[in-house]
Amino acid sequence: MNELNKKLKKLDLKDKEIQIYLAILAIGKGTISDIAKKSNIKRTTIYQYIAEILNKGLIYKTVRNKTIYYSPENPEKIIKILENKKRTIEAIIPELKSLYSNSFKKPKISFYEGRLEIKKIYSEAVETHKNIYSYFSPQNLFNLLNFEENHEILMKLYKNGGKLYNLVEKSDKSSERLKIKKYNKFVKSKLLPNDFKFATDQLIVGDKLILISFTNLMAVIIKDKAIVCLQKNIFKYIWKTIK
Repeated sequence: MNELNKKLKKLDLKDKEIQIYLAILAIGKGTISDIAKKSNIKRTTIYQYIAEILNKGLIYKTVRNKTIYYSPENPEKIIKILENKKRTIEAIIPELKSLYSNSFKKPKISFYEGRLEIKKIYSEAVETHKNIYSYFSPQNLFNLLNFEENHEILMKLYKNGGKLYNLVEKSDKSSERLKIKKYNKFVKSKLLPNDFKFATDQLIVGDKLILISFTNLMAVIIKDKAIVCLQKNIFKYIWKTIK
């Protein structure tokens, strides 16, 4: 295959289509018999491919005295053909993207490290008027945030009209935490069984699942409705089982 043939293949032309097209270019105007003679391709085979070459806009046909003739378009028209194809593709991209995003939405996952980043996550999580569902480890949280910092975060939730539902790890710190009456209006807590221990916090806020590791001082935020729905249902199930 010569270089010209290789380049024409980039126009989505098959080998036979290239041979037929080059034959028509060479003769300028001809019948199927003329094209067959020039290209060394059988007439029956040319009939299989000629319609596709016409559809691609590379040639055109005329009829004279009931005889069909095929002629090449000006090769410069190839540029316009490609530009039109590009515009057609660009026009349907928004619709294709819409179908893609609706049928295949990937969960958005973000990672954070360090005390300041984790404090910021808590602060941003309470900027909601919705319910927050939390697995809460007071012993670990208060080793990270002091009482004043925690109070500031909780009061921000209160001012925004949100509510906090806590499943609390049982410890001395948790007993102290549950005695603070000023939080009772917007914070509801239940103690987990004695053997339910963990070194993380998990918060469900809107369509976000927030996982905070106190051991590694890192956090992961997963934004996905299906994952959040499952975790919220598990939380509510556990909540109902605890009296």
